[in-house]
Amino acid sequence: MTEPHEAESIPEDVHADYVNEAAQAALAAFQASPDYEHLAVFLNALREGYLVVDVTGEPSKKKRHRIRTIRSTKGQLVLPLFTSMDELREVVPAERRHMMRGAVMPARDALAFIGADRFVAAEFNKGPASLVLLRKYVALALGEDEITAASLEAAK
Repeated sequence: MTEPHEAESIPEDVHADYVNEAAQAALAAFQASPDYEHLAVFLNALREGYLVVDVTGEPSKKKRHRIRTIRSTKGQLVLPLFTSMDELREVVPAERRHMMRGAVMPARDALAFIGADRFVAAEFNKGPASLVLLRKYVALALGEDEITAASLEAAK
């Protein structure tokens, strides 16, 4: 049995300059008005499209790139995720940008990395306008249950 070529499985709208416009707009709206209604819209937007993970660095011994992680001020693991390649480029210093590598992947696959280690949160679009979401909220976006302002408020 032959495996499909990568190019055959990549949709035309996914490229090095991909932007998850729905997630970006929902993130901006939540940051402008941080309430349960806007959080619900953002979490629902994360279920669609693609996200970018930072895989900059040396491949592992298995010749696979590793997802870069960050640490909280308490030393806990945080998963950085981006709504576009440009958002990732923004956090890489200009002199190191030639070494930057990002992987555009289905949003649910990117979000699922939260369960790959002891991540306490995910940080979206690390930088001046970043948003840190606790693991429990990322898990909600991974689920199938409807996410509403009322369900978020009840779950706090």
